[in-house]
Amino acid sequence: MHTRSTLLTLWSRRSTAALAGLSSAALLLGACASLTPPPTQPMLSAQAAVTSAASAGAAETAPTELRSARDKLAQAQVALADDKPKAAQRLAMEAQADANLAEAKARSAKAQKAAAALGEGNRVLREELRRVTP
Repeated sequence: MHTRSTLLTLWSRRSTAALAGLSSAALLLGACASLTPPPTQPMLSAQAAVTSAASAGAAETAPTELRSARDKLAQAQVALADDKPKAAQRLAMEAQADANLAEAKARSAKAQKAAAALGEGNRVLREELRRVTP
């Protein structure tokens, strides 16, 4: 049988070992959390979105949004080069959002032009029908 002081000593040793184990685990988790992988996919997605927006005609219809997307993508590339992956990821995501907005505005402007052209075509056809129909 163990005496009371022996039990306290055993408990103290186990507690110290458990505390040391927990501390080591916390340090290991903290080290892993700081090893953020480079935001390769967000960077590629942002670049693709900027290219798509430019192809859709955003330079003419949404120049501010397209410029903002390009600027943020450039800032993301600088942040990535400076080993700031979280900032690079955030900027890449913002660039993608700006590029998507620019593309949507460009496509909307094209759709409005097409709708106006169709409306004008309909107006001309109605006038022709009025002239032909007695």
